[in-house]
Amino acid sequence: MSYKKSELALRRYMFWGGDAKLAHQAQPEAPQSKALETVGQMAKTTPEYVVKKGEAGAVSGAPARSRQNRRATFGFLPRSERLHRLYNAALAGGLLVLALPLIGFISLLVYLTQGRPIFYRGLRTGQRGRPFEILKFRTLDTATAAMLTKDRVLPNGSGLETPLGGFLRETRLDELPQLLNVLRGDMNICGPRPVRPEIANMHRSKIRNYDARFNVKPGLLGPAQAFMGHGTPKAVRARLNAAMCSSPVSYQREFEMILLVPSCVIARAFSIFMNKLLAIGRKADAHHAVGNLAAETGVDVQYRCGGSGLYPVLRIDETHILLSEGCVAGSGALIITLPNGVKRMARICSERKVLGATGQWVLRYQPVSDYSHHILERYLLQRVVVPHHSHFLPGRLIRALRRKFGRIGRSPGLATLPEQRAKR
Repeated sequence: MSYKKSELALRRYMFWGGDAKLAHQAQPEAPQSKALETVGQMAKTTPEYVVKKGEAGAVSGAPARSRQNRRATFGFLPRSERLHRLYNAALAGGLLVLALPLIGFISLLVYLTQGRPIFYRGLRTGQRGRPFEILKFRTLDTATAAMLTKDRVLPNGSGLETPLGGFLRETRLDELPQLLNVLRGDMNICGPRPVRPEIANMHRSKIRNYDARFNVKPGLLGPAQAFMGHGTPKAVRARLNAAMCSSPVSYQREFEMILLVPSCVIARAFSIFMNKLLAIGRKADAHHAVGNLAAETGVDVQYRCGGSGLYPVLRIDETHILLSEGCVAGSGALIITLPNGVKRMARICSERKVLGATGQWVLRYQPVSDYSHHILERYLLQRVVVPHHSHFLPGRLIRALRRKFGRIGRSPGLATLPEQRAKR
């Protein structure tokens, strides 16, 4: 697939969670600078590109011919500050009333498992650079985290989470108290996530147009935080936010986001709980040095070694892959096939670590660009609030039960993909 088509698919995906279905051959990836430029130009492109009826995920480069065919953009820029403030206050008040039982229950659990303080208050930069205190459930060892994150965000695997903190951070339930920030007028329901002043000072000198996010109030929800993980490079998220901060608000898109994100948060929390419950009594897979993320997330992964063919990946974790046959390490790509047959590609560089069992090779890998990092975060690690639709809760539960009790019935999955492709 040409880069132009990949670029259009990326634009549609970034603005709304459509995840445009790409061709059977995984798309080539542009260099890092191209990927970031693509994100930076999205605000200009979304109104001009439409989805043709009957072609799911196909993006047309033809201008829209009628207003009915135009897709509303997702933006943060209000047309009227006063009306937008009333809208956000009313919406936050209603959501807070609905969420009060859950907030009370989580507060009790936090108090019982880690004591006081229940809430975390931290300084953030708001609209026009005005500082305010954000409110969250406490999920970290506060003193140690403050020292570790003086000039950076919290790194993965820091081990500073409280007993309940890991679960709250993974499901984003720790953000619920920020409804009070919306009521106070510090934040909006939808907008770029608030950042600490130190992080803002660090990024504004490195990321072009970074300060555009401060033209609007920060938000509780938004595409950048819904469809990208905590580990997604800040340059990618910042370019997307900057594009949306120059686009007008679409209340239709905001209502869709308000319905979608809480549903996915609740489903994710239930899924994590069920996975932990099913893991009780499961024997640890200690004889494998490499994890099995592909099986856990229901994807199929292949490794393209340089210009040679595809190699099936037996096991994969965040840093290593296990192959059934040897190949040359170096530049390559991971081809990720989702449960519904959609393919995504992440370019990586690899090096041989150790020789596994007879006929097996272990390679250490890392993504070579911000965009590839995002692909791995979203489709393999799945550290996102809103996953790809093929990873919604029903499919995850079926795969978890199948791993626990063996194959249950016959459901369309990776094994039937060739037949499905033949029918198409």
